[in-house]
Amino acid sequence: MPPYFIPLIAFAVWALALLSYLPLLKLGLPLADQLVAPQFLVSGLLLVVVWALSGPITASVLSALSILFILYLALAFKQPSFMIQALFHVALFIGAVSTLHEIQRKNNRKDIVREKLVEDLTLVRQEQQKKDELKYALEQKIRRYLGLQKFSEDLKNIQDLGHAAQRIVQEAHTALAKAEECALYLVNEAKQELSLAAGWRRDGASVRLKLGSTFDQWVMKRSQTLMIQDSRNDFRFSTESGADFGALRSTCVTPLVTENRVLGVLRVSAAEPGVFNADDLRFLNIISNLSAVVLRNMQLYEKMQELALKDSLTGLYLNRYFQERLGEEIARSHYANTPFSLVMLDIDHFKRYNDEYGHAAGDLVLKHIASAVSGCVGEGDLAARYGGEEFALILPNRSKQEAVDLAETLRARIEKNKFTLRRVENQVTASLGVAGYPEDGQTKEDLVRHADKNLYEAKNSGRNRVCGSF
Repeated sequence: MPPYFIPLIAFAVWALALLSYLPLLKLGLPLADQLVAPQFLVSGLLLVVVWALSGPITASVLSALSILFILYLALAFKQPSFMIQALFHVALFIGAVSTLHEIQRKNNRKDIVREKLVEDLTLVRQEQQKKDELKYALEQKIRRYLGLQKFSEDLKNIQDLGHAAQRIVQEAHTALAKAEECALYLVNEAKQELSLAAGWRRDGASVRLKLGSTFDQWVMKRSQTLMIQDSRNDFRFSTESGADFGALRSTCVTPLVTENRVLGVLRVSAAEPGVFNADDLRFLNIISNLSAVVLRNMQLYEKMQELALKDSLTGLYLNRYFQERLGEEIARSHYANTPFSLVMLDIDHFKRYNDEYGHAAGDLVLKHIASAVSGCVGEGDLAARYGGEEFALILPNRSKQEAVDLAETLRARIEKNKFTLRRVENQVTASLGVAGYPEDGQTKEDLVRHADKNLYEAKNSGRNRVCGSF
């Protein structure tokens, strides 16, 4: 129903009511008659109130119509009292509208004050919310940096590189709780490629990318931090590059740099896009910087230990370490009642290579033999450079016959592989002697003496063969 419908109906009812009194006027009764005047007054009062409530425009139009209607009646019936009625309508309308206007003005003022109070309250709440968010962010940062202090202390107390890598990954995914995968890769200096050192996934599965993703390799090569909001839409990489991650779309990657060298990269990833921000990348970079120094020290320490235990030319263990391990293996086999074997190897005619081609060629031959030896030994076995052109192998949990079979495989590999000296293709052979524990001796001296005896038997029998004295 339109808003002006009620005032129109009120006007029509009033007009009909007024017209119903016309027969009385024709009889000569005055308008102020006691029967007519009260009804006319009440109807006019209700009419003006209804108009005033309907709005200023509708009230003004209907008031003008009513005044014109009353003036018409006054002129038609020559009743001056109608003029009084018109003036009464005007005064009543002005009074009603003024009163309602004042009420509305007060209400508007109250509404303005109320709106201002609500707006101020909203601003206060927003300001308080911002302060709470800043306070929470500050608490998070403080908690993170306190955790970094503990992490740094823990890392300094770890001596093993593997345990240190696990601790770094643990700190990264704990501090960046939004991460669903965290991985630490270390650089293989010989191959200049990444290798997984430690990994974590929220679902308990193992990290799939053992050599790192395209993003990890990008960071390694450029020694720069990298944040990917969505691996499927990053313009710096092709769509195929993000396929490495599968469902992981957000990632932060930072390099572990010390002494202008990249030791590795640390990465955190999540399935949803846009998970990480600049603060997360900055914090991850701090973890990487702290870790790089500790890992570099561990690598240097391991390198020093390796240099103390291994021959720099061949990469095999030195005789001193071989003697220690041989004694330990005898004790272990004695208490466990298990066999083990010892193989001694000597290069045939090695002096000829030194005399004919020089010591550099002799070093090349030694490297060639060491590579063949390393390729034949398994996990738990030990290969050492016994001295000069002699090599020794300790084979735990292997019978003498198994050791003879392995020695024969090694001999055939050495004979088959050829190498070039001064543009001339050369071939080298070796003689091997085998001794088994406990049948050939129960002390280091007895085992080495028995293996040497078999070695010289192989040489005296024509070289390039294996002897085990069965």
